[in-house]
Amino acid sequence: MLSEQSLSKAHRAPGRAVARGVLLALGIALCFMPHAGSTKPKEYISYKEYSLYLLDFNIKEYKCLAALYGKESAWNPSAVNGSHYGIPQGKSIYLSTLNGYEQIQWGLDYIGHRYGEPCIAWQHFKDKGWH
Repeated sequence: MLSEQSLSKAHRAPGRAVARGVLLALGIALCFMPHAGSTKPKEYISYKEYSLYLLDFNIKEYKCLAALYGKESAWNPSAVNGSHYGIPQGKSIYLSTLNGYEQIQWGLDYIGHRYGEPCIAWQHFKDKGWH
């Protein structure tokens, strides 16, 4: 037969184990959430993967964009060519203040407004040497 003392110890141990587990899980989760509440993509997503995501996984348009940005900046967000900046090599000093993900968003907006889609921008680049 269990005494009152052993019964209370029996109930206390599982509660402590659960509490320790919860605290451990929270601690681990906090360690791996560098941008909690942010809209910024996680750093382990490459610029190319991010652009594919923004293009709704349209492989044809992605290949054109990859070729275009490969020629323009080699996907380097710090690239500068005269008065042109970043991955899309836009003529806006504002691009030099953005991270690579924001530069890709800016570049796709520019392409959308000017050409409609990346393959048309890539063809223009092949024909004229700029986009």
